[in-house]
Amino acid sequence: MKDAFIIFQVIIALISSYFLLNGLWKFVKREQKQTFLKVFYTAVIWAGILFLSIFPDSLRVFSVKFGLGENLNTIIFIGFVLVFMAIFKLLTSIERLEQTISELVRKNALDDLSDFVEEKDKKH
Repeated sequence: MKDAFIIFQVIIALISSYFLLNGLWKFVKREQKQTFLKVFYTAVIWAGILFLSIFPDSLRVFSVKFGLGENLNTIIFIGFVLVFMAIFKLLTSIERLEQTISELVRKNALDDLSDFVEEKDKKH
């Protein structure tokens, strides 16, 4: 049983290392529009998973210190925090896109109106 747990730890460590290094490599090469914020979130999440796969007892120490109970409760709590942070970031991005679209629509409408007025003036 202990051997299966160690194999599971190694597999998780390898997968998280791959995603961590892949995200950092894409940022260094400026691939796929990697921003600093995106690579930061990626690094924090995958480094956390890597750390917890190597040191699983550290989660117990953290959960006891902050009074969160068992390990599973701590993981669920951290997951909720990360999900809420991602939702907040998405909402901020959506609001920024809406403002940009509104500005473009207004500008195009004013350009069309000025073109229409110029054509009217040329005809008269």
